Amino acid sequence: MLNAGIVGLGGWGRRLVESVQGKSDRIRFVAAVTGTPARAEAFAATHGFAVGGDLPAMLADPKVEAVVSAGPAGLHAAHSLAAIAAGKPVLAVKPMAVTRVDAEALRAAAAKRGVLLALGYNRRFLPAADELRRRIAAGDLGTLLHVEGNFCVDRYFKLKPGADWKTDTRQVLAGALADHPLYAMIEFLGPVAEVVAHGSARAVDLPIADTTAVLLRFRSGASGLLTAIGATATYERLTVFGSKGWAEIRGGTRFEFQPVGGKAAATDYPAFDAEKAELEAFAMAVAGEKPFPVPVDDAVHSVAVLEAMDRAARLGQPVRID
Repeated sequence: MLNAGIVGLGGWGRRLVESVQGKSDRIRFVAAVTGTPARAEAFAATHGFAVGGDLPAMLADPKVEAVVSAGPAGLHAAHSLAAIAAGKPVLAVKPMAVTRVDAEALRAAAAKRGVLLALGYNRRFLPAADELRRRIAAGDLGTLLHVEGNFCVDRYFKLKPGADWKTDTRQVLAGALADHPLYAMIEFLGPVAEVVAHGSARAVDLPIADTTAVLLRFRSGASGLLTAIGATATYERLTVFGSKGWAEIRGGTRFEFQPVGGKAAATDYPAFDAEKAELEAFAMAVAGEKPFPVPVDDAVHSVAVLEAMDRAARLGQPVRID
């Protein structure tokens, strides 16, 4: 059993705790740190651990064997770096950082200290994603040509300027919502070479872009499209096109495959706790039982792509990624 501390008990931090506390024989939370401890005391007590506001104190606690960084996006890198310096393995909720420089610093620090640095990306563990992974590995799609991802939600209607970090342009880059399908795109098609992006605020009175469209060119020569909208009805899709057919994940639970000249097949998967699977994979990696399935180089590259998307949207011109 891995005893973990968590930094951040907002909506996502609480979801992570609830996915495993009292339900997993691999990992449990024994401590928490948040910027507003009083607001999380009842939740923490319900789940059997104390919450405070002193990160160094939690990192110095010998019963805390690993750390989950789930605070504001702009603090993921600083919190993770502090945990690494304390010799604690870290699961950094996506994005690992908001700048490439910070992501590379995390990778270097983890390598020097000899501790695990893992990217917390729940959709990696969905059964539908496993089926897509299997189809690609088996060659069912042939040569991969193009990929498209949509992550569209209505959550920006609920945000108010300055109310929290989610409206801060230093932490929420243009197209930030698009990181949901982006990680899978990098896994399947490899590194991105160039980004073209257009971001706009059309539906909500916020300083962040509510609609972003992105064109990607991969180093392999494949292409990609990303659409991130925070002000519409929910629509989630990842489609991979290949020379032998296409495959699609819709809404996280539906998988479809259409071969060239063949009959389409579709599978609807039942609800699945991807957060529990993610945290248990982290625990197994810390124990040395199995490598964490998201390579740290992919995690760092994803930050470089997100940063390039934001820059391309601001400049109105293509941005290359070295």
